[in-house]
Amino acid sequence: MQKKPWDNSLELQINFEINSPGQGGFRRPYVAVWIEDREGSPVRTLELWFQQGGRGLRWLRDLRAWVRGEQLRKLAEGGDLAATASSATRQPGKYSVVWDGKDDQKKPVSQGEYFICVEAAREHGTYQLIRKSFPLLNKPLKAELGGNFEIKSADIELRKKR
Repeated sequence: MQKKPWDNSLELQINFEINSPGQGGFRRPYVAVWIEDREGSPVRTLELWFQQGGRGLRWLRDLRAWVRGEQLRKLAEGGDLAATASSATRQPGKYSVVWDGKDDQKKPVSQGEYFICVEAAREHGTYQLIRKSFPLLNKPLKAELGGNFEIKSADIELRKKR
C-alpha cells in the first residue's frame, strides 16, 4: 500500500514552557525536541539546546532518549547533529518550535503515526521526557502533551502554514 504524503501547506507547532525551579541559582536545562516515527526511529531533530563549549558535551549524554536516537541516526546516515543543529540553552519561559513535515535530510514525510518528544536534563538536576504519539494527517489537530518538573506544559497544533 502506497503511503500518502503529508500536505506541505501544513505545519506542526510545538509549544512548551521550561519551568523555573524556584529561588536561588540554577543551571539552564539542556533541551531536545524531535519527531520519531511509529517504530521509535528519529525522523527530525527540531531543537537541541546545550552548552557547546567547555564541559557541555559531557552533560549532553544526559539527554538519554535523544542521544540513543542520534546514535541510531548516525549509523544510518552519518554526520553529527550535535555539531550542526544545536544552539545555546535558554532561560525558563515559553517557547515554540515549528516542524515543516520534513526529515533530517529535508525530505517530506508520509502521513501516519508519529511521536513528539520533548526532553530536558539539568546539570546536577532532574531528567524529564515527554513522549506522545499523534496522528499526522492532512487535517488540523490540537493536543495537550502534559507537563513535568522541567517542562511545565507542552502542546501541539497541526495547522495551515502561517
